[in-house]
Amino acid sequence: MKIAAVTAPLGADFGLNAAFKIACDTLTETGEEVQVFNLASLDLGFYDEERALRANGIMEGIRAADGVIFAFSVSFGAPNALIWSFLDYFADNSYKSYLGGKPCLILAISQDGGERPALETMANAILNLGGFDTVRVGLNNAAASVVKKEVIELVERQTEDFYRIMRQNRKYILPTPPQAAPGEAADPLPRRVLPIDIEQIHQKHDLDNITQSQQEDINKIAAIFAKKFVSDDNGVLEYSPVAISAPKQPVGRSVKQLTAALPHHFNPHLAKDVNATIQLNITGLGGFNAYLTISPTECDFKDGEAENNDIIVTADSRAWNDVLSKKVTAQKAFMMGQLKVRGNFVLLTKFDQMFSTIS
Repeated sequence: MKIAAVTAPLGADFGLNAAFKIACDTLTETGEEVQVFNLASLDLGFYDEERALRANGIMEGIRAADGVIFAFSVSFGAPNALIWSFLDYFADNSYKSYLGGKPCLILAISQDGGERPALETMANAILNLGGFDTVRVGLNNAAASVVKKEVIELVERQTEDFYRIMRQNRKYILPTPPQAAPGEAADPLPRRVLPIDIEQIHQKHDLDNITQSQQEDINKIAAIFAKKFVSDDNGVLEYSPVAISAPKQPVGRSVKQLTAALPHHFNPHLAKDVNATIQLNITGLGGFNAYLTISPTECDFKDGEAENNDIIVTADSRAWNDVLSKKVTAQKAFMMGQLKVRGNFVLLTKFDQMFSTIS
């Protein structure tokens, strides 16, 4: 895949260059091609026919890209003039369709807290040009110290979400207003919105299962991040879990008891060459902290925090229960954002093989 990364530094930097580099480096590490365009060095200015020809290189880069990054500083709660004037070039007949259907990551940095309205303004402009603002990253004056760990992790995590959206080739449909039949006047009153039956939609689209193509995408992305870990001994991957509503009171064994039973379901013949400690931090109803020590011949469960661990898995108790009961694989739960992972990602890909189903 190809990504066109457009940056528009104007005036004070506020950490824009550093944040933009983190986003580009994160995508480059996945093995994808990132083409960078700095609007300040292109000196395009406001649109006219002569400048439109000078913009042909960047426009062709956007046309050939599978996704686009727009990074800019914020002036008075709005995108700066450099990025805003650049959007005028899409009005040219030669370029008006170049952004159509492309997922976009918007990175906005301000010093006065104006990044939120600037993100909204830019998102609306992209939508009008046929693109989709799939991921937004807003940073304020904290980005001036973008080397801070939490800021780096935020930019990396959001960029990885953007990458997954591109890999999954998600489709978006623009809403269109209802059209009046020939000879009829358009209804001036808003139509009543019928209630949505979530369960019916769930069954209709078979959301409990995934297609072979989707599973292949999950395996490809998992392999990419596994390679990233192997090539960087100091690298740390982190993903925020999605919000999960409070589970109902469990019936039968608790999620901790099920986890403690894992050693009885251990398959040592499928754990060759594995010597690892897996820290489990389970939150929500019945939550607990414990760890598994695994060797090629045995597995042991212990309460508390391990002094040294190879991977830390954080999950809501309901999501973790689904992994234990094989309702969902650990890889799929990770891809859905239900598991937060730090450390050796390769171990997560082996987890489902090493343990049989716990009933």
